[in-house]
Amino acid sequence: MNRIPLTEEEIDLLAKAARLDLPEKRRRLVAETMDEIYQILDSLDSVELGESAPAFAYRAKWEGR
Repeated sequence: MNRIPLTEEEIDLLAKAARLDLPEKRRRLVAETMDEIYQILDSLDSVELGESAPAFAYRAKWEGR
């Protein structure tokens, strides 16, 4: 499921909610960066994990020691 990219207006609203003063140029950069992050997350979502055990089930202790 692909995420909907954030618009500069949405970034502006989020910045105001966080009480951040973002200039227009920076807002544009944040929107582009968030889009790239979303693309990476979408590519990770498509990885088939199958029967992989959760990370907390991994034991780093070697069997032969």
